[in-house]
Amino acid sequence: MGGKTRARQQARMRASASSKSTTNKHSKEYVVMSRNKEDIDVLDDLSASGHATRRARSKTSAADSSTQNKPVEYIPSDPYWSPSPYSAFKLLISARFAAALWSTISDCDETFNYWEPTHYLLYGKGFQTWEYSPVYALRSYTYILFHAVPAKIYDYLFAPTPLLIFFFIRCFLSFICAGAEAVLYRAVRRRLGGNIARIALITSLFSAGMFICCCAYLPSAFSAYMTSFAIAAWLEGLDELAIFAVAVSGLLSWPFAALTGAFIAVDIVLIRREILLFIKWSLLSLTVILIPTMVLDSNMYGKLVIAPLNIVMYNVFSTKGPDLYGTESWMFYFINGSLNFNILFIMAILSPVLILMTLKIQDRIREQVIIIATVFIWLIVFLLQPHKEERFLFPIYPLIPIAGAIGIDCVQKLCDITCAKVFLWWIHGIKDFSKIRVWDYRKIATSVGVAAIILTSTIGCSRILALHYGYRAPFDIFFQLHRDPAAQHAVQAGRNYTVCYGKEWHRFPASFFIPSLMWDVRFVQSEFKGQLPDRYPPYDANGTKKIPEHMNDLNLEESTRYVNITQCDYLVDLSDPERVTPLEPNYAAKTTEWKVLSEYPFLNPAKSHVFFRAFYIPILSAKYTTYDSYVLLDRKKKSARSRKSGKEFHDDDL
Repeated sequence: MGGKTRARQQARMRASASSKSTTNKHSKEYVVMSRNKEDIDVLDDLSASGHATRRARSKTSAADSSTQNKPVEYIPSDPYWSPSPYSAFKLLISARFAAALWSTISDCDETFNYWEPTHYLLYGKGFQTWEYSPVYALRSYTYILFHAVPAKIYDYLFAPTPLLIFFFIRCFLSFICAGAEAVLYRAVRRRLGGNIARIALITSLFSAGMFICCCAYLPSAFSAYMTSFAIAAWLEGLDELAIFAVAVSGLLSWPFAALTGAFIAVDIVLIRREILLFIKWSLLSLTVILIPTMVLDSNMYGKLVIAPLNIVMYNVFSTKGPDLYGTESWMFYFINGSLNFNILFIMAILSPVLILMTLKIQDRIREQVIIIATVFIWLIVFLLQPHKEERFLFPIYPLIPIAGAIGIDCVQKLCDITCAKVFLWWIHGIKDFSKIRVWDYRKIATSVGVAAIILTSTIGCSRILALHYGYRAPFDIFFQLHRDPAAQHAVQAGRNYTVCYGKEWHRFPASFFIPSLMWDVRFVQSEFKGQLPDRYPPYDANGTKKIPEHMNDLNLEESTRYVNITQCDYLVDLSDPERVTPLEPNYAAKTTEWKVLSEYPFLNPAKSHVFFRAFYIPILSAKYTTYDSYVLLDRKKKSARSRKSGKEFHDDDL
């Protein structure tokens, strides 16, 4: 009886030690139950030492019982394996380059407000939106030049085609994004631990949100890179660089992105009282960034321009603002976040509650709270705006995987505590310890993290494939046009053809996709009644300074944008027999005038199942989705027109 009582007391001591171990993330203690005498001796030794590791248990055997009394080593303060920053960068650059090659353009603003001005600066032809009129001057040419200059250097060294320039710029953006994410990963790994860093890294690799954002030629995407740099610098204690990164984000790309630095400023100024440092570096950043931006923009527009101020005045203080371009319900961003980040977005939303539930065993609370608060303040501000677009969330996209990983880490801690308490309750009822087997309940918590990574990555890949298969056609038809022998012959012969868009104007990828600089892109009238972009003055070194006619800031239709269908040599259209109007006929059915040069499937969301149109499931998606035909039509009888003579646009002051 005395032996049994002693065994029970020792078991209770071990269970109590295990329960306490869950309150300290620096100790990696395990509860072990054994069925033989040798293992029971090991339990006695571990109880005496107070710390246990798998390494000590794996080296213990019946043949080596003489070494059982040696003290067990401490596990390092962060026992979680995670890739090195260099390995993380290699993983990230692979994923981001894949996105640069395979993702599509999801927003026509990216095409007409950024790709087209870049094409104009490089080649002297391109579309101009009203925001680039010197009358309004809402967009910064400095941001365009940041991309156009590397492209010009690449063009000078290798003389590639415009299509290769397009993908070069995309890869350039992907490289910056991967570098920013790798820097952020290193900072999170050092400050928040390997578990959070590992979950955030792997899930972001397969995130549909980062797949879309990483290579998007949009100021909000550039702000996402700067957000990564700013948070990483702040986590590493480099407040000066954090302030500068936020300033670059707000002054060079998108003024509203300065909101991502709000809680960094709160920490520096109100919590740590580094007021002079904050003021000094804010003024220094303002001077270093804003003055060159003003000089370049003023030179491009031909008048004094402060583009960040202009866009704030228009969107915030004018009576016009962004409401002209459509409004969405408050659920828009929650649906969008769930599609692009699935479980991560849900865990990011729940993370404040989960942190409160694990507050007593949390470490680095301040860092976690500020990252999560940055996500929340951005969501709250933009939820209150009636005009909502997916790209408006880009600046916080790099933080969503981290906030989600923090939430998953909290769930693992809760699971660990629960298992420890259940085991403590269960161990009190054990009478015969000779029949107890080895059991490591911490594997349950580990399995939660692994399951979350696998599930969110699988859903992310499914979303990426759905986007690729459903909406790739606007790129594919031009790839086919470049391979068409007749088109190649026309380019070599110097013929000037016109490619036209009707109702599909908003899916025009960019002038970079047109096979020849001698070809034109024009619009034919459709049911769309808003304002379409006009063309820059071709091959004019002062074209950005000239005030275009027939432009307005009210999104009113301008009939001067249209040409007669008879002037079109090629026509891009979405063939949907059920969507036919006098202005949007089924051009593909007019076989006497047109022939189908290339045809690719394009998802019809209205006729497809709501789940299977959002996520690709092999076999099932084909059954529950409907595709229309995205066609490039070739006029059967073309009339070659000679291009007006003009000097190539090589003196663009790049």
